[in-house]
Amino acid sequence: MPALNKPVTLHRRIVGDSDAPDLIILHGLLGSADNWLTLAKRYSEKFQVHLVDARNHGQSPKSEIHNYPAMSEDLLGYLNEQEIEKTAIIGHSMGGKTAMTFAENHPERVTKLIIADIAPRIYTPHHGHIFEALKKTSPENANSREEVSLDLKSSLGNDSVLIPFLMKSLRREKSGGFSWRFNVDVLSKTLLSITEKIHLTINTLPTLFIYGRQSEYVKECDISEVEGLYLQLETACLENSGHWLHAQEPELFFEITSDFLN
Repeated sequence: MPALNKPVTLHRRIVGDSDAPDLIILHGLLGSADNWLTLAKRYSEKFQVHLVDARNHGQSPKSEIHNYPAMSEDLLGYLNEQEIEKTAIIGHSMGGKTAMTFAENHPERVTKLIIADIAPRIYTPHHGHIFEALKKTSPENANSREEVSLDLKSSLGNDSVLIPFLMKSLRREKSGGFSWRFNVDVLSKTLLSITEKIHLTINTLPTLFIYGRQSEYVKECDISEVEGLYLQLETACLENSGHWLHAQEPELFFEITSDFLN
């Protein structure tokens, strides 16, 4: 019998004044809310910022289901729990597709939408080698973080961006050893759902698509497609950034997104 989808209660970190307008930030695959904390503190000068962990990530619950309809309903549950009537949303990569799905299903709950380096199209799954590397680690038996890092480097090479990114989700257990905060088994099984096309209709929400010139995730044809879907669309290209544009050019990313939000 297939697993039934039930919305999960998302773990969150909230930064800023409760009287300020709300802004929700949705991270990407294998990330967590904490990846955005530095930028969130800057946005919090004008917003109450909600950093949420997606299901199967960070400190949010695990689930056998991992797809965009499910993550969209998780977000709806979060808004209802926090009594947020309308909010601006920033979504990066997987979080961007979640944000697009949510805006499609619940446009009345969104004020502005920022999609960072992802398009609604289908992608060829290319994370398999990362999950294979993660599965080869034994964090529960490791004596130090460096030991786990060396295991990753033996599979992935000395990637100066990817390995530190993954290591941010390594948690020390009180009983000894470590564990990954993301659900390696389920996420590896559901890659096709994460990379699938999401189907959108015409939307009148003010929307910003921001992407990195050095990234393979957004191409000119993708911009042409979203121009036909989002009638109040702005676009911005960060010339020196790849997929992790908010980490590679944080000042420029913050400047552009803040101008749009304000």
